[in-house]
Amino acid sequence: MTSPATPLLNPDQPPPTPGPTGIRATATAVNIIREWADALRRGDVSGAARYFALPSVMVNGTDASGSELVIPIETPDQAQAANATLPCGAVFISADQRGRYVNALFRLTGRPGLGGSDCGGGVGQTARTNFVIAHGRIVEWIRAPDDPGDNGASPAPTPQPAPSAQPAPAV
Repeated sequence: MTSPATPLLNPDQPPPTPGPTGIRATATAVNIIREWADALRRGDVSGAARYFALPSVMVNGTDASGSELVIPIETPDQAQAANATLPCGAVFISADQRGRYVNALFRLTGRPGLGGSDCGGGVGQTARTNFVIAHGRIVEWIRAPDDPGDNGASPAPTPQPAPSAQPAPAV
């Protein structure tokens, strides 16, 4: 099945990493992301692969030289192989809309099945992924950086109001 929505990534540039917006993701996108994560966490790599559009793309971080790890997905077997590269399972926590991306926050778990493991010490940590969802399928899956406050990092400073320009009281 070919999806009319094709990935929009430019392979010569790193994927964008938009910041938090506070805009709620659609219920449809959240359900697709949650169901995909649930399938992968159970070790159902084939089931997780069925959530990917053909064609689609997975970008799972960078290699040792800093080049993006882009996995093109054009067949069901490639979708299964791409999902098998993810050693951790994940529990969906939340999502927000960031431009054309739905940024999802997950709590990492171990997982059984093809490619699964104990998650290399990542169990309990959080991870983010930017998704593009079209026609009920994942078109782009892009590892996203942590937001301020993720995994015990200091949250972003809260902007303070500017002091008012009131004249000093006379003494």
